[in-house]
Amino acid sequence: MGSLQLEDFAAGWIGGAASVIVGHPLDTVKTRLQAGVGYGNTLSCIRMVYRRESVFGFFKGMSFPLASIAVYNSVVFGVFSNTQRFLSQHHCGEPEATAPRMLSDLLLASMVAGVVSVGLGGPVDLIKIRLQMQTQPFRDGGEHRVTVFPGPHLCM
Repeated sequence: MGSLQLEDFAAGWIGGAASVIVGHPLDTVKTRLQAGVGYGNTLSCIRMVYRRESVFGFFKGMSFPLASIAVYNSVVFGVFSNTQRFLSQHHCGEPEATAPRMLSDLLLASMVAGVVSVGLGGPVDLIKIRLQMQTQPFRDGGEHRVTVFPGPHLCM
């Protein structure tokens, strides 16, 4: 049997980080619109976030998803491909290069990766949404920061 392949974990890490950097601004707008905090439509929300918080408002709370989604994707990619590789080798007893891929192996590897994905994804998404809903900018001089969190219906 082959050893754990780390290339898949690295590919997941890079892919996860890239998806957060590109998608986080639009995800922030979507989250704000879903919370219904006085934004009329998408364009109005974009303008209001930009006016009140500058361009940095679109990236508010991105550090946690950047780290966590990269790790999350890394684990899901790695679990899927290593499980599929293990199953293929287990069925045939052949080295990886010649082991045929069976549909049942693909299905089982997808299920294992899905279980891991659900276990990691829920808490990560909850924290990400709460960070995105911080609508007041940080202030200097010892003033306290006011935050708005979504109701429980958005945290599921």
